Amino acid sequence: MKADARNTCVPSPPVWTAPSTKPSGEMLIRAKLAEYRSMCEERDSLILAAKKEGLSEVAIAELSGHSRNTVRSVLRSHGIS
Repeated sequence: MKADARNTCVPSPPVWTAPSTKPSGEMLIRAKLAEYRSMCEERDSLILAAKKEGLSEVAIAELSGHSRNTVRSVLRSHGIS
């Protein structure tokens, strides 16, 4: 009896699929948080530079758009009261 070619188990070649080009929600959030972190580091250095130049906490807060508490917190975290 002759074996039927259609019934034999022949594996097909592996198929490569490209990764999704659309970033996932988690990837987007991670990127935004990393961007925000770098922005905060820049914010802190600007607040410190402004204080070094003699600006008051109130003036720094008004110019930066941050609350006076935020300005005070940044200054305290760098040992400036």
